[in-house]
Amino acid sequence: MQESLIHIFLSSAIVCLLLALGFLTSKKLQVLPARLLGINYLLCSAQNFLAFAIFGYEWEVAALLRASIAMTLGPGIYFYYSSLVESQHVNYRRWLLHLIPAALILALGIFRVPLLWLVDYLIIGSFAVYLIFTFKLLKGGQPRLTHLGQYAETAYRWLVILAVLMTTNLIVELMVYLELSSGIALRESWALHIGAAVFLLFHTTTLLLVITRAPLIEWMHALQDLRISKTKSISDSEAREIFDRWERMVIERELYKKEGGITLEQAGRMLVIPARQISQAINRIYNSSFSQYLNDCRVKAAQALLSDNKEMSITTIMMEAGFSTKSNFNKEFLRVTGLSPSEFRKQQLTSSNVEAE
Repeated sequence: MQESLIHIFLSSAIVCLLLALGFLTSKKLQVLPARLLGINYLLCSAQNFLAFAIFGYEWEVAALLRASIAMTLGPGIYFYYSSLVESQHVNYRRWLLHLIPAALILALGIFRVPLLWLVDYLIIGSFAVYLIFTFKLLKGGQPRLTHLGQYAETAYRWLVILAVLMTTNLIVELMVYLELSSGIALRESWALHIGAAVFLLFHTTTLLLVITRAPLIEWMHALQDLRISKTKSISDSEAREIFDRWERMVIERELYKKEGGITLEQAGRMLVIPARQISQAINRIYNSSFSQYLNDCRVKAAQALLSDNKEMSITTIMMEAGFSTKSNFNKEFLRVTGLSPSEFRKQQLTSSNVEAE
C-alpha cells in the first residue's frame, strides 16, 4: 500500500513540475495570472516531492517543509483568482500578509516550539478560509470576468473546476485527520490514497489539455493579447491588410465549414498574429464581429447550395454550409436574406421557371 502511495506522489510531482515549467517559461503566457498558476503548480510539485521523501526515505525535515508549503497553497490559488477577477483592484503588498502563517509554521519547527500539534488544525483552517474567499470571488458569476471579453465563459468554467478541486482537497484533509485521530497510521490512510490518486488524475488531465491546447486552457494564451490590445490599437491600413489575409484564408480553406467552428485563438495562430488584432480588423473593416462574419459566410454558402442543388435536402445543405443546429441556421439565414431557407428555395425555383418561359 505504501509503495503505491510513493509512486503516486512521485508521478504527481513530475506532472506538476512540467505544468509549472510550461506556465512559467512560455513566452505566450507573460501575464500575472499564468505566472501565478505556474507558481501554484511549482508549490504542488514541491509538496509531492516532499511527500515522496517522507514516505520513501522518512526524512523528518520534509514533514516540516511540507506543512509550511501547505499553508501557502490556499493563498496561492486565492492570488490566482484575484488576478483574474479583481485584475484592476489588486493590492499586491497586502498579498504578503497572507504568507505570514506559512512563515510562522516554519519558525515553530525550526525553533522546536511545543505548538506543532496545532499544525493540522492550522492547515485545515487555512484551506477552509481560502475556499470561502475563493467562492466569494466567484460570487456574481461570469459577469465578474467581462473584462476578458469572449473568454469570460471559458475562464469562469475553469475557475469553477479549480474551486471544486479545492473543495475536494479540504474534504481529503478532514478525512485524513479523522483517520489519524482514530489511530490509523498515515501511510495506511485510504483517504490519503484516494485523494492523491484524484489529484494525479486531475493534474495529468490538465497537462494533456495544455499539450493539446484545449479551449479550457487555451484562453490563457489570449490574456497577453488582451493586455496588449488595451494599449495598442492597429491602424486602418493594418486592419485592411489583416482582414484581407483572413478573408482569403477563410475562402480558400472554407474555414466556416470546420467541424465545431473555428475560434478566434485558432485564427490568431493561423495568421501568426494576436487574436485580438483579427477581432479589431473584422470589427473595423466588416463592421461586425468575428462570429457574425463566419455566420455570414455560412449563409452565403447555403444560398449557393440552395440555388444549385434543387434535390439536396435543407438539412444536408445546413450541414454542408457549416451550421451545427437547425435553429441557428434558420435564424442566421433569415437575418441575412429576410427569408427562411425553404422560402428562399421556392423563390429561386419560381425565378428559374419564369426565366425558362
